Amino acid sequence: MGYKLVNVMEDRVFRAVGDTLPQLGYCDCERCKSDVAAYTLSRIKPYYIVASENEIISSTTYIDSSYDTEILQTIVQAADVVSAKPNHD
Repeated sequence: MGYKLVNVMEDRVFRAVGDTLPQLGYCDCERCKSDVAAYTLSRIKPYYIVASENEIISSTTYIDSSYDTEILQTIVQAADVVSAKPNHD
């Protein structure tokens, strides 16, 4: 059985980006969502775990809701930066 290193913040951030951008009126195309997620993940503390290759990982199992405020604040900041210079094709 193999193992993998997983940053469980990725799941949390991608979900929050998908929920937040449309609510705030920002572009929610795949490129903008990815840019906002990359910006956010580069600025928040990662939370790594080791999991078996077949294990299904849920960020709610490992991360409590106290991180949500920081994540949302960083997403809003990221959305402002990305919307100012979008990388649309």
